[in-house]
Amino acid sequence: MRTLAILGLGLMGGSLGLAARRSGVVSRVQAYARRGESRAKAITLNVVDSAFETAAEAVAEADIVVVCVPVLQIPALVEQCATSLKSGAVITDVGSTKHEVVESIESLLHGSGAEFVGSHPMAGSEQTGIGAANADLYQDATVIVTPTTRSGIDAVATIQEFWAALGAQVETMSPQAHDGLIARTSHLPHLVAAALVDTVLGKSPEASGLCANGFRDTTRVAAGSEEIWHDIVKTNPACVSEALGDMITSLQDLRGLVDRGEFDHIRDYLESCRRIRQSLGDQV
Repeated sequence: MRTLAILGLGLMGGSLGLAARRSGVVSRVQAYARRGESRAKAITLNVVDSAFETAAEAVAEADIVVVCVPVLQIPALVEQCATSLKSGAVITDVGSTKHEVVESIESLLHGSGAEFVGSHPMAGSEQTGIGAANADLYQDATVIVTPTTRSGIDAVATIQEFWAALGAQVETMSPQAHDGLIARTSHLPHLVAAALVDTVLGKSPEASGLCANGFRDTTRVAAGSEEIWHDIVKTNPACVSEALGDMITSLQDLRGLVDRGEFDHIRDYLESCRRIRQSLGDQV
């Protein structure tokens, strides 16, 4: 019978509590949230069994700890409760960047008897807060687990099995490989969506009434929390910059085709992109 501690009760942490309680993967769910309102709401919504004012209280006796706060806050929060972790506890997180976080926390926990194995659920929403919590958030979502050479086999298996029990599809790769790939599949799309909002509505606000489904669908993620995305870019700048550079090159090439009137090549380009996108089917 295992106890789960969740540090942070926003969308990700709240959804995790609901999913864990429904799945029966743990016998007890306890959590930490900074705001008393969030703690009270978590109890009212049956997200957790108990909620605490400090992270140290929440992790006491926990077998699995999941840190669900913005990336830059993760190491500091783990440091606050490191001495309260019981030997054998396994800690993971839901952060969107991994290399910097994993390196920091592995050093913090060295010799403590607890282990850290990074995770990144490819799930979420532009909505925030525990009121948006959804028990199905992790169902069929891809969760990337990022062990290192320091990671114990049993600890890695514990985290893999935990996410699988919530209905997730688990993949495993190094923190460095994760950050390179996710910069392109997640971080770049968000920044491009933000740039599109700025290019269209920032420059021509009167165009808002003319924005149809294509614009709304393409820019939906730009409504996400700027605090979360600030942390993501700050902890993965090299990979994000490389992805942005490739995007800029693609746009410059496309602009060149337009400027030169090479419309047959534009059609070929659009056809190629359409076929690639269609080949993915319902994967994305």
